[in-house]
Amino acid sequence: MRILMIVTWYSPKDAEVMTAGVFHYEQSMALKKYADMALYYPYDTDMTGRLSKKTEHDLLTYRYGASGSNPISKFSDLLNASKKVIRDFKPDIIHAHVAQGAGRLALALSKACNIPYIVTEHSPMEQNHLDNTVTRMMTFPVYKFSKANICVSKDSMTRLKEYFPNCKFHVIYNGIINPSTIDDDGNKYRVEGYTNALITAAFYDKFVKGYQYLLPAIKELKNEGIKIKLHICGGGDYFDYYKQMADELEISDSVIFYGQCKREQVYSIMRQVDFSISASEYECSGVSVQEALFLKNPMLVTRSGGANSLVTPENAIVVDRKSIPALVEGIKEMINKLDTFDKEKIEKYAFYNFEIDNVSKRYKKLYERILKK
Repeated sequence: MRILMIVTWYSPKDAEVMTAGVFHYEQSMALKKYADMALYYPYDTDMTGRLSKKTEHDLLTYRYGASGSNPISKFSDLLNASKKVIRDFKPDIIHAHVAQGAGRLALALSKACNIPYIVTEHSPMEQNHLDNTVTRMMTFPVYKFSKANICVSKDSMTRLKEYFPNCKFHVIYNGIINPSTIDDDGNKYRVEGYTNALITAAFYDKFVKGYQYLLPAIKELKNEGIKIKLHICGGGDYFDYYKQMADELEISDSVIFYGQCKREQVYSIMRQVDFSISASEYECSGVSVQEALFLKNPMLVTRSGGANSLVTPENAIVVDRKSIPALVEGIKEMINKLDTFDKEKIEKYAFYNFEIDNVSKRYKKLYERILKK
């Protein structure tokens, strides 16, 4: 069984440390246990007009970047190059990540080369512009002719069904490597005498991750005399903006900014805090939520869509998004309920739903079912 993963975003060629598409890579590597795998990144702007084939980080990887400015000729160029990948790798199934991108190419390749394809959708609904009639009409055939449409959260599945009632959607969560297999970095992060909380969210956007509500919430808690330390893992363009906001709110002694962290450091901090937070305005899923649950962290999450559909009342408290008062009350409730969470059950829930080999087995069964038909 040969599976070609087509991805809409990925890390640059020859990057020592992967900065984008880590999930695509890790899922492909995990699936190598059950199938011959190759990954294809057809939107590599560093590869304009060139097709490359190379084993990168032990994974057979194809790259291409279409040339030209005319959308029709550019797509024709992309399709011709992609046919060469199909002839070279000879996949049994094409697995596209995100309909508005890799999915459209997978549909064209499926029609041209008579190969079935599936779509895993993990692009936030708020970025898909499905209220636009033209966008919806262009996206519909991708889902219609796919042999399976996989969503990475229940929220995403429910909302896509509303836009495309004649298409079928299913849920398979993003698979993650069990954090307990990653060694602790040996450093102490917990601040004694305080309730310690963690948010793991990059500052790539000014508003999406909800820091504009979370930091003022910490300010209010501090004013009420609640002793809390908020640990923040994440870097990005707006890191300095929010670090300055913390100074202006006079909560620098309550907030610890670590910047961009290696996975070992994030997991070490997760092991030492009392709970984790997702304060996002919207999410398609939430890898940091999955990781925190794996490491027995109860979660405080906003109703951002994906994140709140990953949790249950047994492992999380859910509050309204875009609300400082909701975060304040949610954190207070979490502090009062910390002793009531069964941490072993939290870990078991995460292992069953999110562990990457369990997820790979679900995809393996799906692939086999498609090939039998």
